[in-house]
Formats: sequence, C-alpha cells, structure tokens
Amino acid sequence: MKPRGSDAGKIRKAAVSCLLLCSVLLGGCWDRREVNDVAFVMGTGLDKEGDQYRVTMEIALPGQLGTSGSTGGGGGTRGTKSYYLESKTGPSFRGASTEEQRGVSRTLNFSHRRVLLFGESLAREGVGKMMDVLARIPQNRLSSLVVITKGSALDVLQADAPIEQYPAEMVRELNFSYMKKPRSIKLLMNSILLDGIDPVVPVMSLVKNGPANIKDKKTNIQVDGLAVFRKDRVTGIIDNHLSRFLLLGMDQAKETEIFISPPKGTGYLSVHLIENNVHIKPYIRGDDIRMTIRLNCNGNVREDETTFDISNEQNLRWLEQQVAEEIKKELGEAVRVIQQKYHSDVLGLGRVIIMSRPDEWKRIKPQWDQLYPKVEVTIDPIVHIENIGAVTKPFGIKKEQIQNE
Repeated sequence: MKPRGSDAGKIRKAAVSCLLLCSVLLGGCWDRREVNDVAFVMGTGLDKEGDQYRVTMEIALPGQLGTSGSTGGGGGTRGTKSYYLESKTGPSFRGASTEEQRGVSRTLNFSHRRVLLFGESLAREGVGKMMDVLARIPQNRLSSLVVITKGSALDVLQADAPIEQYPAEMVRELNFSYMKKPRSIKLLMNSILLDGIDPVVPVMSLVKNGPANIKDKKTNIQVDGLAVFRKDRVTGIIDNHLSRFLLLGMDQAKETEIFISPPKGTGYLSVHLIENNVHIKPYIRGDDIRMTIRLNCNGNVREDETTFDISNEQNLRWLEQQVAEEIKKELGEAVRVIQQKYHSDVLGLGRVIIMSRPDEWKRIKPQWDQLYPKVEVTIDPIVHIENIGAVTKPFGIKKEQIQNE
C-alpha cells in the first residue's frame, strides 16, 4: 500500500534535515592547513653559546626550488637562494625553536627535515637530553640523519653548496655516499641506550673550493672523518685516513680505496674494495678477553701508475697480500686509538659478548669500562682482487720497462 501524501512529505523533510545536520557535524576540512601557511624546515643546526642553545633552521623557499645552482643573496621569497636561515638562541632546543616561530609568519613544519647537525663543542658536552623533544613530538622524523660539524653547525648550514638546492640536501647525500647505513636519530639513540656499543657519527666541515688565488670562491661541505662517542658525548675525532679503515672494521665502508707502493720503482697501485664482510669472534678466560676481527674483502684495481705487471698471477697474489697487510696495520691503529685514547667501543665488542656469551657479560659488565681498553684485538683480513681493469699491463709503459718480478 502506498503512503499517503502527508506522510511522504514528512519523510522527505526528515531526510533533508538529517542531511543538513550531517553536513554540519562532518566538516572534513576543520583541520586543513594550506601549503602557503607552512614553512618546511629541511635542516637544523644546534650550537652552544654560553649557557644558551643556538638553533638554526634551514627553511625551504618553494618559489625558488627551480633555481638550483643560482648564486647571490638569499632571504625572503624574492632572493635567489632556495632556502632561508632563521637562527635564535634559547635555554633549550625547544625554547630556541619557540623563539624562532615568533619571527616566522608561517607555521614551522619539521616532517621533511633531512638532517640534524650538532656543533662539535656542543656534542662534546652530550646530546642525549636534546633528543627528548625529537621523540616526544610525532612530527619530528627519527629518520633524519645526524652529523657532527667541525666549527659551528650554523656555518655549515649557510654553505653555498652549489651542486644541490640547499646545504641540508648536500649533507644528506654525503652521508649516503660515506656509509652503508648512515646514522639516523633512531640509530644514534639505539647506540646510546644499548649496552656494549657506543655511537659513531660522520664529521663534516665548511671548505672553500680551489686555490687561494682564485677570486669569488664558493663555500662547500666535505666529510672530515668520524666522531666517536662514549655514551652520549663525543670523545674524539678519527681523521679521514684512519676512519676509512675503521668503517671497514664496522662493516660500514661504502667506498674504500687503498694505495700500495710497488716492490721496485715509484708510483702507486690503487685497489678499490667493492665488498667486505666482517665477523668478530670473542675469546674469554676470566679477565683475559681477546677478539679476532675477520674481514673478507673483494676489490678491483683502479689505477697502476707503476711499472709493476699485475697480469702475472704471482704478482697479483703479492698485491692482495699487501692490501691485507695495509688493512691489518691501519685498522689495528684505529682500534688502538678508540680503545686507549677515546675509550669508545664503536665496533661493539661488548655487544659481541652480549650476543654470544650472555652469562659472561653479566659477570664482566660492572668492570667493562676498565677491561675494554685492555682487550687484545687481532685483525685477520683476507683480500681477493676480482678484476684488474680493461688493460692487463701498465698503460703507457714500454714492454721492456715492465717488471715481472
């Protein structure tokens, strides 16, 4: 039976009223935020000035992002740089950030932050307490990469870095080319909070390109080695030479090139290690603790500027042995420095004991700080050269000058 006319009208009115009520209650855009209301922070630098923290934020200027490689002054959307620096001081990380918000007309947004830079002097005092705000506010990304700067972080963030759109992006790319697994905030905090391992973070600095007599030089950023920590404090910096071997021992080396002198004559043979695997084996008898670090490395010959013939099988084996000896010597020196000078267990020797001999670790843990510098470490590298390049004999050397022995 069909409803009568008056009943159908009441149903239609009720349906319309319900739809109007839903349109008020379900306002889907109540928390919307337009892109032109937000300032995206791409990198943050922290320095210490007296008892205050200086926080520098590198803010992207979307209107200039198509002008990579441009030069000239920045600041404001009418500048020619693709970023803008805002720097203020405050009693804490958050306190300085709040001060900066007062001077920026848009809401600061940290969800796209690439890197977090700590000035060396601040990092030597400890970074642990500044990490709280990064974990407490979900907008902060724990995947942001951490770097220690020689000098102030502010200086590095205002480099010209002409090859990238902003310096923070260059710092990020350098990290990925330097280590297999760059140190993010999450990895840094894991190393600080775990027993048996200390953090290690790349060091970068500001440099000017080219010789001193070149005018209008640009400032750039370069990797200067590794900062080694004890708990949350930087205790020392390993220079570029030794840090390459330390990364090998950590199984974190991305691009390692080793130069060997020939048995006769001058020049160098360059071997590029393309792959390495590390296995650390402990030996524990009471307080007598020893570790064997075994490395398996594969490499290619990248350059031969000598008269030494590496197409000879015996000579190639000699070259592999020399590379292994070089790793043994330089990694051994790096281990001695971190053990006895900086007291930093960046190789995770304590972690090896925890994972393989947990009962022994319970006994050793209270004295680990005293025992660690005395741990005897043996380096045992095995090198295999897979490829000597497109030419087998030294290119540009006459046949009678090539050494076969």
